[in-house]
Order: sequence, then structure tokens, then C-alpha cells
Amino acid sequence: MRRLKEEERLDPARVPKEIDEHVLIPVEGEGDLNTDQLDYRTPRKSPMETIRERLGMEGDPLPDRWEKIGDVLLFKLPEALMDDRERIAEVYAHVLGAKTVLIQGPIDGVTRHPEVEKVFGEETETIHLENGISYKLDTSKIMFSSGNIDERTHMASVVKRGEVIIDMFAGIGYFTLPMAVYGEPERIHALEINPTAHRYLSDNIELNGVEDIVIPHLGDNRDFDPPEEVDRIVMGYLHHTEKFLPKALEFMNGEGTIHYHCNVKGKDIEDEIHKHLKPHIDTYRLLDVRNVKSYAPHVYHVVADIRVG
Repeated sequence: MRRLKEEERLDPARVPKEIDEHVLIPVEGEGDLNTDQLDYRTPRKSPMETIRERLGMEGDPLPDRWEKIGDVLLFKLPEALMDDRERIAEVYAHVLGAKTVLIQGPIDGVTRHPEVEKVFGEETETIHLENGISYKLDTSKIMFSSGNIDERTHMASVVKRGEVIIDMFAGIGYFTLPMAVYGEPERIHALEINPTAHRYLSDNIELNGVEDIVIPHLGDNRDFDPPEEVDRIVMGYLHHTEKFLPKALEFMNGEGTIHYHCNVKGKDIEDEIHKHLKPHIDTYRLLDVRNVKSYAPHVYHVVADIRVG
């Protein structure tokens, strides 16, 4: 069965069955026997089908996308359904296994504070496990995008032994922790301006056992003066990130690698990235460009790996 599964030949619609001294394993396509003796599985309902059935709201615009951070569930709810939000939240919580449900609003300002309304449960602080890393946060005060998981995984693989790294917008350790846990850097200076995020950053450094690698710093990254030569910089911020490029170059003394996050419009992503970089950097080359996710219609969150100098 393991081999057939690896070969993608198992038929998920039928159930294996023991007959006499034989086991019949259902496969798609041509097998050794044709038999009608196998029972068909009862199709499982999707979570969304179960939610609609329990609420009795087949035609209503219920949210079919959500974020589950630890045991806290977050989603956006249409204004037309807000009067029924507590009942809706309770059903979502039971079906999706959440202790608390928050209705999402916009993300506010440079400190990236989420506007949310708690409609089910009490506890908003949770520990989210991802790729073997623990992220502790208060979901009512700190944002966490599960859509960035591929980029967090990527950052775990790029760090070279002995590097000194600055994470200019560290948050609770979104990129700092994967680099520290799975890479072999000499030091990571994690800079964060939001006091609440900085507190969780400090907790997460200890929670993941990387105190000997990561140093958290509270304050504006433009006021930071690194005590050692820097090899790599992470710029995980999306709004006018180019304004911080002069400080990044100052950190590296004009030579090193930058992971530059930004929002770009349209399909000519590399051209748009060059428009961000050319006014600030004299000599550079693009090592890689990744489209992380759609941010808005025709607007994309992208990351450019840049070699400077």
C-alpha cells in the first residue's frame, strides 16, 4: 500500500478488504482483478459544507478563507452577517477546532497592529507551531501571515555558517527564528519598533533556545549602530521599503546580501523592483525574485534577493 500510494495509484474512493487469505487493495487504472466486492467510501464533507449545514445558511456569503494561528481562528465577515457573528463564530470554532474566534479588520500603521473583534472564546494569546518552530503571540495585538510560510522556510535555508545578520523588521521573529534554528549564523540582530512585538520576540528567542545567536533590539532600525560587520540583511516590510535602503547599505558598509520585500503592481515584477533599487544602490545584481502571494488585485508581495557591491 505504501508503494502504491507513492506511485499515486491507490483509489481513495474504495476501501481495502480481506477476502479469505487475500487482501484486495483498490487501485486506479488497471489492476490484477476486477471486482465489485469492494465497498465505496462515504464521501467526507468539507469543513465548509459542515459549517453551512450546522448554521442552515446555504446561500449566505459565509467566509470560506480563514487564518488559524495556534488555537485562535481569524476571518473577515461581510457586514450583512455581523448581527449573527457570535453564532457563526461558535460554529466555526467547533468545526475547525479553535478556542477563540476573532473577526479581522485592517492592519494599522508602521507597527502593524491588527484591528480585531473577539466574538467567541476568551484567550487571544497562543503558540503557533510551524516547521518545528514555536511562535508565541497575542493574535489581538500582533499579525501573523500563514501565507508567508514558503518564505520563512526559504530563509531557513539561505544562511551561511558564521554570518552576521540584521533583521530590520523582526516582528515576533518571523524570519529571525527560522534562520537561527536551521542556519548556522554567528549572530542575528533582530530589530523591532513595536514594544509588544519585541516582548514576544524576546519570549520566542528563549522558547526556541537561540539566545546565544539572536539579540533583540527595541527601537527604530534607523537609530541602530551594529557593533560588528554585517553580511546579510532581511527587509521584511511592505510599505515604502525603499526608504530604508540607505540604512541597509550603511549596515553592510556597501557590500552584502539583502532580502528585499515590497509590493509591486502589474506583471513586470523585475522592472518594478529595479525602479525601487536603482535610486539607492549603485552596483547590485538580482539573485532571485519570488512572488510570495497576491496582496490586492494586480498587486503582489514579492521578495528580491539582491547582491550588493
